[in-house]
Amino acid sequence: MPQNILEDLILRIRQAAASEDRVSAIRALLQESQADKEELAEAIAAFEEDEVMVFEDETCSIWTCRYFADVVFAPHEHCMGVHIAVYRGTEVEVLYKREPGKLRHGGNSLVKAGSVVRLGPEAIHAITADGNAQSHAIHVYEGPLTKIERSLFDWTTGERVAFSMENFHAMARRKASMAEFS
Repeated sequence: MPQNILEDLILRIRQAAASEDRVSAIRALLQESQADKEELAEAIAAFEEDEVMVFEDETCSIWTCRYFADVVFAPHEHCMGVHIAVYRGTEVEVLYKREPGKLRHGGNSLVKAGSVVRLGPEAIHAITADGNAQSHAIHVYEGPLTKIERSLFDWTTGERVAFSMENFHAMARRKASMAEFS
């Protein structure tokens, strides 16, 4: 049963992404989906992998995402807008700005269960969960995320590193070692 609610939401997101005002349509749909946040969180929990692309075409890329509170994934860009709807726990967007020779921490944004946020195409962020629980969310990218070249950023130098899932996981850090969380 939980997968049916996710399948329905994916279909509706695809329709919203193909609409004339897709940014507003996707946001409104994800806000509306919060009425079913427990069922959607269970559908996300049912996947074996923590990050799963459930759909992609030229209009959007839809991923289910689970993050743990003790790991922070490396700063990265999307080169397109992304809508994040959190259904369980709290997802932390660790925001950065690039400066010559380094990344500058620009603050943390907590996205709690029941919330929807949008990061613009220029955003650079690392990602984790808050507290002791996993966060469960859907990320909707405003284009085909896997078909574009994008970058991760070295934690120390701010230098670009080619984005791959292998690099994304290899560059993860333990939250306890990061000043942003001290």
